[in-house]
Amino acid sequence: MKPFKLDNEPKITSGFTTPEGYFDSFNAKILRQLPSEKPKVISIFSRKKTWYYAAAAVVVMMLSIPVFNTFKTSPEEIDAIALEDYLNNHTTISNDEIANFLDKEDLDKMKLELNLQDEAMEEILLNNADLEQYLID
Repeated sequence: MKPFKLDNEPKITSGFTTPEGYFDSFNAKILRQLPSEKPKVISIFSRKKTWYYAAAAVVVMMLSIPVFNTFKTSPEEIDAIALEDYLNNHTTISNDEIANFLDKEDLDKMKLELNLQDEAMEEILLNNADLEQYLID
């Protein structure tokens, strides 16, 4: 193969030519043809849409607050339920063990609250038909 030198080969012209000094005044001509008024700026975030989104967010929050409140359980309820389940499932605790946890003041309060007359207690026990069911449970 013969060596080929690109610089020695004749160049092909494109056929297009520009007049002398054409690009010197080109920028000035373009700027004269542009309108002198500034275009109206259109915001990306439309104020109308923003109000719609804000109203929708408020409606969603108003509807979700009651839903969240129904699922919320207070710690006091959980503690009472857990305590009741524990006492029902662990019946090996005797009355003496429970009394050890109470203060003398607590025991005195319980005596005052449970101060029933013997006659009234006997009458309640005789008239109560569900007494056997309570004893079985």
